[in-house]
Parts: sequence; C-alpha cells; structure tokens
Amino acid sequence: VLSAMPTFALTVLQIPKKLLKDIDKCRRKFLWKQAEEITGASCKVNWPTVCTPTMHGGLGIPDLERFSRALRLRWLWIAWT
Repeated sequence: VLSAMPTFALTVLQIPKKLLKDIDKCRRKFLWKQAEEITGASCKVNWPTVCTPTMHGGLGIPDLERFSRALRLRWLWIAWT
C-alpha cells in the first residue's frame, strides 16, 4: 500500500524529489520501526539494497524516483507511437 498509493500520482505527475524523499522516509520508517522515529543505526539493510528486485537479493520495494521516470517515459512512448 505504501508503494501503490504514490504510484497513482507518479503515472502522470512529475513529483518533486523532496516529496519523493519524504515518501521514502515514511516507507523506511514503516518497514524498520513502525511508529517510532528512525535513525540510520536502526535500519537493517541500506535503502538501495531494499529497492533491488528479490531475484537480486533485495526486498523488491520500488525506487520511486526511477519508477516515476519509467512510468512517464512509458506514456511518452505510447503518445509517440
């Protein structure tokens, strides 16, 4: 759910990087500490590893910045063809 809700907006909007960082902060907080404040020491795995696919050793959580770029390029490709 934490990845699905922003995906709806990412399909058509270019969201500022600051907002994407805030969303990632909420997702990290939910993943590692639920309701408490999070620090770097409480994270079990670094975020780029979490965002890699499961077949490559990650958790498969999408990297929102790259995912939003791919979604916008998809719409551009559809409009171009």
